[in-house]
Amino acid sequence: TPWRRFPRLWVSILNAWSSTLTTVTGNADRFLAAGLYGYQLANAGELVRDHPDFDLDGFAGMLETIFAPMNEDFLAHHNNSVITNYWANWDLCAMASLLAIGSFADRTDLVDRAVGYFESGAGNGSIQHAVPYLYPDEGLGQWQESGRDQGHTVLGVGLMGAFCEMAWNRGIDCYGYDDNRLLKGAEYVARYNLGHDVPFTPYTWQSGPSTTAP
Repeated sequence: TPWRRFPRLWVSILNAWSSTLTTVTGNADRFLAAGLYGYQLANAGELVRDHPDFDLDGFAGMLETIFAPMNEDFLAHHNNSVITNYWANWDLCAMASLLAIGSFADRTDLVDRAVGYFESGAGNGSIQHAVPYLYPDEGLGQWQESGRDQGHTVLGVGLMGAFCEMAWNRGIDCYGYDDNRLLKGAEYVARYNLGHDVPFTPYTWQSGPSTTAP
C-alpha cells in the first residue's frame, strides 16, 4: 500500500486540509481549482482511507460540503455564462471531481451525475462535445480544443482519461462509450503532436454572460 512508506506525512497533510479548509474563493478560476484539487484530493484520500489515523469522516465532509457543490454549480450554471464560454477542460475537471468524491464518499448520486454528464451533458466536457467532429475514414475524432494550444488539448485528453479510469474501476465503461469516441479523439491529438497532418473542421463559439442568468 503506497501510504505505508510515509503514513504519518500523508495522513497529517490530508487531515490538516480537512480540519482547516472552509471555502475556495477567487475569480472564475475557483471552479478550476475546485475541480482539479477536488479529484486529486479525493484520490489521495482513497489511498489512505484504511489508515487508523486518517480522519475519514472529516475528509469526506470537506469534499462533500466544499468541493462537490462547486463542481455541481459549475456544471449546472457555468459561472452564469453561455454554455460555450468555457473550454472542455473546465467541465472535465468538475466531472472528475464529482466522480472521485462520489466514489470516495459512497455517494452514488454524485457518480451518476458525473457519468450522466459525460454521456449527455450540455457543456464542452461531455463526450460528444469534447470530440465534436468524427472522421470515419481516418478513424479520428477532432478534440474540442484542437484549434487552441496543445497544452490545453493534451490536458483535456488526460482529464477525460482520468475520468474514464475512475469510472472503469467502478465497473462503468466510459472508455468505449459511443464507439470508442475518446480513443478517436486521443489518436487525433497524438497524431498531430507527432507531426502528421490531421483533418480539421473550423467551429464557432459564443462567449460572455448567459442571457438567462439571474
